[in-house]
Amino acid sequence: MMYPSLVKGLLIGGAAILLLTSKKVQKGIMKAGVSIYKGVKDSTEELKEEWEDAKSEVMLEKEKKASK
Repeated sequence: MMYPSLVKGLLIGGAAILLLTSKKVQKGIMKAGVSIYKGVKDSTEELKEEWEDAKSEVMLEKEKKASK
């Protein structure tokens, strides 16, 4: 048989070309990318809010202790 790694590479490359040139697959990839981006962005915003809340609570505790 020919070189097995060459055959495997040709098959994988051919499949990748078919998938990446398909409009349907491209739309799916773009939708998935947008969904991932939105999820990360929303999670980041949530973490920022939680961080600010925690920071405010610590500052309030410090002020209460200082005023006693």
